[in-house]
Amino acid sequence: MTAEIAKIPPPVAPIELENRSLAAGSNFAPIGTPSRSISAGDEESSQLKDRPPEGVTIFERPNVSTMKGELLSMNFAVFISGMNDGSTGALIPYLRPAYDIGLLFVAVVYLINFSGWLFAAFTNVHLTARLGMGGVLTLGAALQLSAYCLMFWKPPYPLFVCSFFFSGLGIAYQNAQANVLVANLNNSHRWLSILHATFGVGALLGPLIATTIAARTAYWHYFYLVTLGLAVINLGLLAWMFRDGLFKGTPAAKESANRDFKKALSERTVIVLSLFFLLYVGMEISAGGWVVEFLIRARNGKPSKVGYVASGFWGGLTLGRVVLADVTHRLGERRMVFVYILLALIAQLIFWFVPNIIANAFMISLLGFFIGPFFPTGISVATKVLPRELHVASIGFAATMGQAGSAAFPFLTGAIAAKSGVRVLQPMLVALLAGMSIFWALIPRASRHIS
Repeated sequence: MTAEIAKIPPPVAPIELENRSLAAGSNFAPIGTPSRSISAGDEESSQLKDRPPEGVTIFERPNVSTMKGELLSMNFAVFISGMNDGSTGALIPYLRPAYDIGLLFVAVVYLINFSGWLFAAFTNVHLTARLGMGGVLTLGAALQLSAYCLMFWKPPYPLFVCSFFFSGLGIAYQNAQANVLVANLNNSHRWLSILHATFGVGALLGPLIATTIAARTAYWHYFYLVTLGLAVINLGLLAWMFRDGLFKGTPAAKESANRDFKKALSERTVIVLSLFFLLYVGMEISAGGWVVEFLIRARNGKPSKVGYVASGFWGGLTLGRVVLADVTHRLGERRMVFVYILLALIAQLIFWFVPNIIANAFMISLLGFFIGPFFPTGISVATKVLPRELHVASIGFAATMGQAGSAAFPFLTGAIAAKSGVRVLQPMLVALLAGMSIFWALIPRASRHIS
């Protein structure tokens, strides 16, 4: 008779699931909240395949139903940033005679704004680790409010220009936090489209309000009284909705901030996405910001009439983000961006070579419609091609660095236009579209990351 010896495996310590928060100090269920600890022999896990591999982190996405207030407040913040970005170009025809300056000095506004965005790109992740999401959002809203306090009374031009550093910095901090949070929701492509469509609504209304005030009164700068009032509401709303997360960084977050930021910058995908966003936002703001001046100079339009064309561009962009969101997701984000670039290029070439204001107004709106999905789609793709634990550092950096293009390329366009004429806008937009197609092709195909 042969005795059978049963081999009993040694006890295995429980596999603790890592708890990584989306952002320190958030008052909602963090991304890194584990569902439970799983140990060997756990009777609740009846099937081996249900267990995660050793060392694997299980993440739970924030629940939309429990954070409606936070989402509403973030959308309101993005709405004001849209008003800010959309109005600058509409006010250029009034800014020049008010300060008796040329296009080059007008373009300096965009350069100073760029410096604010650039500073935010390299400090956002470190501030988030120390102040928490609520702290960074409140700081950003306060900086934006301080900028409007300087703008509304038409200060000397150097001070007026400096205020754009604070507005750029404040908006950058708010947008970075909003993009990271929304990108990690379930059905993020839809929520990102709503978030960025809200920006488009603000950018649509900004030129309408700014042009109306500037054309019907002698006080164009009173437009910033409107944004000042909205900024006060924004500051109070963000501080209240994220009150549990105000200035509550965690030691673990502080220790990992430098490591995660360096690791994010070492990711080729982060750099490529940043450059794609840089060109995209640069094109978006260049088109919306300089189209009015182009129609006045190159098409002999009247400022009081063509000032509203900028709103047509932002209206098309907003509509594109809403209408094309599910289509893009269903047919393939990577493929559809190439299709939209081609269609946008066709609209842009018609705008360039057909010297008719009505046709130009329609084509610039169509251009906005086709490029509208680019930013939310890029953020959505980033969540699929980047490791989950790097989302705060990498998406925050890529989005903020990309938004720096909203100042860099409008400044470059204005600087060249000061010497060669505002017609330089057209080849600049074509070049930016071509560059975007190259960087989009370099983004790797989405693959599932297990963090």
